[in-house]
Amino acid sequence: MASLTRPVARAAAANPATRKTLITSAIIASCAAASTAGAAGIDVGANTTIGGEFFADFSHIQLQNENASGQRIDTAPTGTGFDVKRFYLVVDHKFNDVWAADLTTDAQFTTASTATVSTPANGTTPAGTTTALTNQNSSGGVNEVFIKKLYLEGAFNKLFVLRIGSYNGAWTSFAESNYGYRYIEKTTTDRLGFANTADWGIHASGVYGANLVNYQFSVVNGGGFKNPTRSKDVDFEGRVGVNPLSWLTVGGGFYSGHLGQITAANENFPKNTATRYDALAAVSIIGIHVGTEWYQAKNYKTVNTLAASVFGTSAVVNTATVGPTNDKANGFSSWVSYEFNSQFQAFARYDNAKLSANINPNLRDEYFNLGAVYKPIKPLDVAVVYKNEKVEHGSNSISGANANASYTIGGANSSRYGRFSEYGVYAHYKF
Repeated sequence: MASLTRPVARAAAANPATRKTLITSAIIASCAAASTAGAAGIDVGANTTIGGEFFADFSHIQLQNENASGQRIDTAPTGTGFDVKRFYLVVDHKFNDVWAADLTTDAQFTTASTATVSTPANGTTPAGTTTALTNQNSSGGVNEVFIKKLYLEGAFNKLFVLRIGSYNGAWTSFAESNYGYRYIEKTTTDRLGFANTADWGIHASGVYGANLVNYQFSVVNGGGFKNPTRSKDVDFEGRVGVNPLSWLTVGGGFYSGHLGQITAANENFPKNTATRYDALAAVSIIGIHVGTEWYQAKNYKTVNTLAASVFGTSAVVNTATVGPTNDKANGFSSWVSYEFNSQFQAFARYDNAKLSANINPNLRDEYFNLGAVYKPIKPLDVAVVYKNEKVEHGSNSISGANANASYTIGGANSSRYGRFSEYGVYAHYKF
């Protein structure tokens, strides 16, 4: 199925006329000078390109969560403002017809945060508490730049392309390419924390025929691109997509591993293996795009207690004496859009998730959005958007509400709920 927006990787290659070769030369030359004094130089001619992509919005958000007595309380990020949610800088270099490399940096706003930590008695030191920094930024709000993708690519033929480093998650990139509106909302497994958009490892992919069959299989660390540290064992992810007809796409995927949470320190603790199964079907015909994604994620996360039902506790590992809880989530996301012409589109989407089928089957997350898009120029999308989400019988932390990354929606306990709504203008630009 033809996507309305493509994944971030190779964004610059889509429009060679806008490649910023002078900027590329300065960046690579500076890096070379800093790391290899007296080097002969690096070819930054036609084989190197630089591009970028950003998502921004101006909107009003209202989030109301019920307290223990049932009173609805306005909660952050309620308010009106401008956000730049993502900014990607993409540098591609082609060594020859087989080997290439990619660097994609990402940026987001972060704040310093602390937590109270209990300290046990140790010899003559009594037990007590201390305040610990839980974020590396101690100076308050900052803009954080980090590596999202960094890989060496060997394109041996269409059937086998090898990438070593941080690269797209096998399922998320496939779902995004069919959904087409990533700048408005993450796909369902991504926004609920059941899939990584990129991870460090070894990735093999390929295409058979004119995209009749495509696949990706990856062996990864499991902690996502923000956590490059090694764990005790690797995780496995795979996906196969099939296009039996020009207007029909179907696909399936799987994930199995410990999400980067098992190390030498806790390898003998009781533990679960996180598994996820995915399926997708999409149709694209005469300007109409319709699709649905289904998943089941077992032992990713669970609630802290049935009474409080705060979703997000690890279901992979706990302590040496308290084993993790077995739990599973399942849900679906369905979308539809229509292209009136090359400049105007309309879209809608509905998600429904059962977050804790084993422990609190009543904990649910329902989400929908709708809107219209105008493309004044080819690389720019401007959309008027309305979003609405409800979490009932507990609470959940959702990624991507504003520039500060996440928000908690839901009630104070398992009998309460929270509701989120947003309306505004979203923009997507790539160069």
